[in-house]
Amino acid sequence: MPEPALRASDDDRDTVLRALEQHVAEGRLTLDEFDQRSTAALAAVTLKDLASLTADLPELPEEPAPPVKPVSHARHLVLLFVIAFVALAALVAMMLLHP
Repeated sequence: MPEPALRASDDDRDTVLRALEQHVAEGRLTLDEFDQRSTAALAAVTLKDLASLTADLPELPEEPAPPVKPVSHARHLVLLFVIAFVALAALVAMMLLHP
């Protein structure tokens, strides 16, 4: 864990804001509490300042990674078929024109 006295970055503040939003959605914080804590998060200077805003809240589960879409080879197969067809047509045309 980083040093609590280190200065907080914008990403650190955004992470805390997202956590606070999720705690509101799960009913752990009221809108007034969220307003107070989010204002404090935006004004936080150090990581310690940010940590104090979520110290009384349970850890949130890691967000699952977005599902990976399987690679579709259909487009590649169509392109390969078109190239093969054009090449074959060109060979046939050359054979018919130059016996």
